[in-house]
Amino acid sequence: CPWQGPYHELTVHEAECTHPTKTGNELMEILDEMDQTRKKEMQLYNSIFSLLSFEKIGYTEVQFRPYRTDDFITRLYYETPRLTVLNQTWVLKARVNDSERNPNLSCKRTLSFQLILKSKVNAPLECSFLLLEGPYDDVQIRPVIYHFVFSNESNETDYMALPILDSVECNK
Repeated sequence: CPWQGPYHELTVHEAECTHPTKTGNELMEILDEMDQTRKKEMQLYNSIFSLLSFEKIGYTEVQFRPYRTDDFITRLYYETPRLTVLNQTWVLKARVNDSERNPNLSCKRTLSFQLILKSKVNAPLECSFLLLEGPYDDVQIRPVIYHFVFSNESNETDYMALPILDSVECNK
């Protein structure tokens, strides 16, 4: 059974758990799904380790701050100060609930972000990047590796969903 929780809830879970009544076939399907999830995680971590071995690599800790727009519709927008990584200047922007008219009234929230190259480049710049939780952060982020080719004509990614574990994390 993949259940996880505090020890004091174990007896309640054991009384309600459906796993002891499952057939061998059903249990094998559950185990296969858990195995596939583990394989995906291992592929991701191997990709991250591979990225860390590149000759040109950079990282920075960023902090989003809110900003206002001239929009009449209430929206929650954030951006980082300019940052320098790989001898280029960048900005990260984020927004809450992309398509929602009044995100400030919603309890179920999502965050999306966009990476913007502010420097001019002589040739296309192919980048792989990911966002991770900071060392003093308690926001739980599932790492995802993104790829984009930046150029002077195409200097910003689309908004991409920040892979946080659940909507409660958005409020952190």
